[in-house]
Amino acid sequence: MKIVSPSEMAIMDQKTIEAGITDYELMERAGTRCAEIIIRDITAGEKILVLCGTGNNGGDGLVIARLLYHAGYAVTTYIFGDPSKMTPSCKKNVERLKAIGASVRLGSNAESVYFAKADVIIDAVFGNGLKNRPISPDMKAVFDAVNEGNARVFAIDSPSGLRGDNGKTIGAAIKADRTLVIQNIKTGLLLNEGPDTAGEICIVDVGIDENTVETGKYRLTIDDLSPIGGRKKQSHKYQYGYVGVIAGSRGMLGAGLLACSAAIKTGAGLVEGWVDDQIYPIMAAKMPWEIMVKPYGKRVDALEASKVTVWLYGPGCGRTTNDGELLRALLGSDKPVVIDADGLWHLSRHRDLLKNHRAPLVISPHIGEFCALSGIGQQELSEDPVAIGRSFAKENNLILILKNHHTMIFTPDGCVRFNMTGNPGMATAGSGDVLAGMLAGFIAQTEDLTVAVQRAVCIHGLAGDMARDHVGECSLTASDIIKALPGAIRRITEP
Repeated sequence: MKIVSPSEMAIMDQKTIEAGITDYELMERAGTRCAEIIIRDITAGEKILVLCGTGNNGGDGLVIARLLYHAGYAVTTYIFGDPSKMTPSCKKNVERLKAIGASVRLGSNAESVYFAKADVIIDAVFGNGLKNRPISPDMKAVFDAVNEGNARVFAIDSPSGLRGDNGKTIGAAIKADRTLVIQNIKTGLLLNEGPDTAGEICIVDVGIDENTVETGKYRLTIDDLSPIGGRKKQSHKYQYGYVGVIAGSRGMLGAGLLACSAAIKTGAGLVEGWVDDQIYPIMAAKMPWEIMVKPYGKRVDALEASKVTVWLYGPGCGRTTNDGELLRALLGSDKPVVIDADGLWHLSRHRDLLKNHRAPLVISPHIGEFCALSGIGQQELSEDPVAIGRSFAKENNLILILKNHHTMIFTPDGCVRFNMTGNPGMATAGSGDVLAGMLAGFIAQTEDLTVAVQRAVCIHGLAGDMARDHVGECSLTASDIIKALPGAIRRITEP
């Protein structure tokens, strides 16, 4: 499924209208589908407030209010904004709602005391096309009243106050329990403050054809992954890849242990931990028995002579050395390389290698690491992370995995995929090291680099979700994610 910006959604709407469905009919269809979902989650006797604006998002809310009133629910509707600026379809639905005797009021912050008495609030004030302009004090008071109450909140298409393009709020925003997204998820729901504002996302199909616009942005779920085929009976370990993990240093042994363990658990045929001479005795003693440990002292000749087929460099490597020659050797070969954590710090000091690398390259920074590597400030990145990530991946001919709640995978062809698995419990030490190991493990077994990366990112999140279900978010550790990997991988493995 495509992810769309507000402007792309507007084109899809217009194309649908040009195909013969009127704006008013689309509004009726959207309101009807949303009302059907809401009715399944409310009970008789609950007090329902519907908050509407004067645009088409407000019109959707008015349709919902009419249908809930017809179904016998106690519904009060507030309309915010200048009535003279109401869209024709919205105005028509106001008249229909008044005609059946439902309560319709012109909203103001003075009436916000009534919001606290509601059991259910339906937010249809603003649509997804908000620009970077502050809301009025009166509107902020309304939003605050909604957020301070105990009502369950359904937002229609996007929580009011949240920008649909980049997920920033315009001074204040309604925090929804569920957001009923019309047809396609908007980028703002997945970026910045979007995930914490939107709550649970429920997609409402109203028959708009997403193929009328090319967005290059896609949702990534386990259903989008190609199955992992079974292994041949006549095969050996080298057919499933030989992973070299350059990781760990004094005081940061765990990163290398986690990365190596994740790589072998992901299915790599052979995993070898390449460690500094000083920590070799400890790493050799602690590493799982299936993993070889090699002291190498960061000697470039040892790397070049190795039969490793995929390299992972960086988890826990430390920042006390100059790894320029090591990086040059890795990126100058034709073997795929995954760079993460401290490896990204070293790469940021040798940025010339980004432009001239020969090796197929995958990097997996979090926001701070990406900003240090790219030289782009976090504020600038937050304004348009999609455009910046696309540009960086294309210019440097690499796959960029920008880790966040909805991790984004950018490929050199301009596509970006938003991962939909994972949970806040995975914001824990070592979680990124597990992902790095999984990336190397899947790349070792998969011909298509992009397919391997999608598998690693999505299954990493799925394993985190399965671990959360077992231990809870607060107690979730990176080791729990590794323990959940076999079950997660089975979910997409062919029977």
